[in-house]
Amino acid sequence: MQNAILPVWASQVKREEISKLYSSDAMGIQDDSLVNEVAFAMLTRAESIMAVSKLHAENILNCPSCACAIQGDGSCFKCKCGWEISRSELHKTYKRKQLVGGAALPFIEKAIKSFPINGSYSDKMLWIDNLIHAFHGELNEQFEKTELAYRPIARNFIAGSNEQVIELIYNLAYSDNPDFMKNRSEWMDKLKKSYVPDNIKDKFSKV
Repeated sequence: MQNAILPVWASQVKREEISKLYSSDAMGIQDDSLVNEVAFAMLTRAESIMAVSKLHAENILNCPSCACAIQGDGSCFKCKCGWEISRSELHKTYKRKQLVGGAALPFIEKAIKSFPINGSYSDKMLWIDNLIHAFHGELNEQFEKTELAYRPIARNFIAGSNEQVIELIYNLAYSDNPDFMKNRSEWMDKLKKSYVPDNIKDKFSKV
């Protein structure tokens, strides 16, 4: 690598922030500051996932120096502004960070397009709830035929291990909003049919 500037990818949201938001909501407290903080953090994370997925699959990256699109040649990326990086060094910036969307990309792209930027507190809460209760693959043709989900999208958006993220969602303090109840019920059904390891599913599939 000949330049000090590296791409910056959005971090996963802390579990504590999600838990705090849902606890406040369940108590009837509409914390506009917190819902905006979480919603926009998840939006920027979604945008990073889309960018890294494009980079990983198509070797296309927006230059972190001038924002121009760069087509890599398989071994390095060179921009006309002079910025460059090797493919291996670039890979280190997103390796093991849950930034490759895979079968979740259709849902994530849909979420970005539907983000309620000028929406109400309730609009943003529902957007967050829909996103964290989705599963990889559920917008694919295969899911429509088999209803077999892959793994929770929340793993890409919320910090923690697979088990920690599932435990968080399982124990969230939900309000009596019917949309939230529907998402939770459907999430439990998808978890039981998912590719999540059986020892984790057995722990959280009691209902």
